[in-house]
Amino acid sequence: MKTWKRPLTMVQKFEANEYCAGCESGITYLFDCNAGGGAHADIYLADGTNLTAGGSRYFHACDAKHEASTTSDFESGYMLLNGGSDETGHWVRNGFLDWDYVEYEKIPVIIWRGDGDVHATITLNQNEWEVTRS
Repeated sequence: MKTWKRPLTMVQKFEANEYCAGCESGITYLFDCNAGGGAHADIYLADGTNLTAGGSRYFHACDAKHEASTTSDFESGYMLLNGGSDETGHWVRNGFLDWDYVEYEKIPVIIWRGDGDVHATITLNQNEWEVTRS
């Protein structure tokens, strides 16, 4: 004997169970201006251009987190902890009349100039930067 059954359709509602950062707009970095602490220094682009050149200009970290768009121009560069003197090295005394010229260490940084001022971070991996979503 055959029995007849009404056809049934099962519908499942789609619910996302994973977050996709690339799908969301309004993401900004919290750029941490922390290079060199409060020490006076000079900031250079990778090509050697001094962004803080001049006797009365120098860099020191403001220790603030600045909101910077993910589309902002971040530049690679380096910092010289030279007191903001525009000098790339200094003389070191080795003896009575023996002196050596020593280059300052080039500390790698990422530079952001989004608000018209120079800011730099030593956190080179952008995946480690804090983000906000609006």
